[in-house]
Amino acid sequence: MHELKFYFKKIHHQLESGLNQALRKYGLTSTQYDVLAYLSRHADRSCTLTDIAAFFGVRHTSIIHVLRLLEQKGFIRRDTSGGTRSKPVMLTDCAASLIADISHKGILVNARMFRGIPDEEIQLLEKILKQITANLESDDFKSDNLKKENFYESENQRNRQNN
Repeated sequence: MHELKFYFKKIHHQLESGLNQALRKYGLTSTQYDVLAYLSRHADRSCTLTDIAAFFGVRHTSIIHVLRLLEQKGFIRRDTSGGTRSKPVMLTDCAASLIADISHKGILVNARMFRGIPDEEIQLLEKILKQITANLESDDFKSDNLKKENFYESENQRNRQNN
C-alpha cells in the first residue's frame, strides 16, 4: 500500500518535468499553464484569485506570484475594480490561442500515458482518483484526527481484506 504514494509522486514528477520541457518554448512553466488552463475551462464566468487558489488548494500568495508573471507576459489581465482578491482574472486573446495549441498537444500526451489501458479502466481510475482527492480534502484529513492507532487499524483492516 505504501508503494502507491511513490507511484503518485513519480507520475507527478514525470508529468511536471515533461510538461515544463514542452512549455519552455512558450515561456511558461507547468504551474503557469495550469492556471491558464483553469481560466480557459472557466471562461464562461468571472474567476478571481480566491477561486483559483481554492481550486488548486494553495495559498493566495502562491497564486498572486503566478498571476503577476502571467500578466507581465501578456497572458492575463485583471479588472481594476474591486479588491485584490475579488478582481476578475481574464485570459488575453494571445493566451486563448496558445491554450488551444497546447491543449491539442495534451491529447497526444494522454494518448501516450494511457496507451494499452482500456477506456473502462481509465474511467475507473478517474473515479478512484476523484474519491482519493475528496478524501484528502476532507476535514478528517486536515485535522488532528489522524491518530497513529487509527492509521494502523485501517491499514490492518485493508491487509485482512486483501488476504
